[in-house]
Amino acid sequence: MIRKISEEDIRKMFPARPKDCHKGSFGYVALIGGSLEYSGAIRLAAMANSSMRAGAGVASIAAPRSICDIIAGQILEATILPLSDENGKLRFSEDEFSEICTRYDVIAFGMGIGHTEETVKAVEYLLNNYDKTLIVDADGLNAMSELGRDTICRSKARLVLTPHVKEFARLSGLAVDEIKAKPDEAAAALADELNAVVLLKGSTTYVAAPSDGEEQQILCTDRGCPGMATAGSGDVLSGILAAICVNADNLCTAAAAGAYINGLAGEIAQKKRSDVTMTASDTALCIAEAVESVGDGF
Repeated sequence: MIRKISEEDIRKMFPARPKDCHKGSFGYVALIGGSLEYSGAIRLAAMANSSMRAGAGVASIAAPRSICDIIAGQILEATILPLSDENGKLRFSEDEFSEICTRYDVIAFGMGIGHTEETVKAVEYLLNNYDKTLIVDADGLNAMSELGRDTICRSKARLVLTPHVKEFARLSGLAVDEIKAKPDEAAAALADELNAVVLLKGSTTYVAAPSDGEEQQILCTDRGCPGMATAGSGDVLSGILAAICVNADNLCTAAAAGAYINGLAGEIAQKKRSDVTMTASDTALCIAEAVESVGDGF
């Protein structure tokens, strides 16, 4: 049964923090992405992650070494992990990815990383070796579509996949029209098939968890606005999801809450700008306001 996520569901994602807490109490997040062509994608994800103001204790941005100087000036709270690269794009290094897998509780991968053989190698390594929460977006999803179903299903990670309709079509083999006709059923079927939480982005976003022999959890949210139909909106969502999933037991609820917050932040941004003039960074700048409005200011 499909259920619309409520503000009460979202408030539960942000419990009160004890006085003796420290940054290590709330988990470590790595955002892996970026390329010379798409350096803005990882910056938007980082901006959104820090804008959450309630989520991970520590965030690190892992990006190709040659663009680290470009992004460093716009990243304040996060640390930077330079990755091996060639011509401004990721060159997969098992040693580098092994260290990331060891250190971080959540990895969000794919924002602006580029669709290359090296990206496929990186995704395959993460699926085979990472055993915590792995969020895959953008070119990470395109790379995943080139891997066999068995590789995805055998993954040790708790997977959260965030496709738009065309990326979903590549992953599922369904036609775009089939997906649009029954998006909830499509998301639910792929969640079971890949043993992953699937967040199908759209004017109404559907989030489905694997059924695991029980009643399948399917949540939806229609928060958002026309002004969000612009480059970078998915990168902002990935940053939000990385922050909110790090402390979540129920990934389906966390992913739906992230989609709700992203949509609400976009609505707030559009009121301040317009559906024509707002950009993805405007949405990112309104995330804290969105979280506080849902949480009654905490």
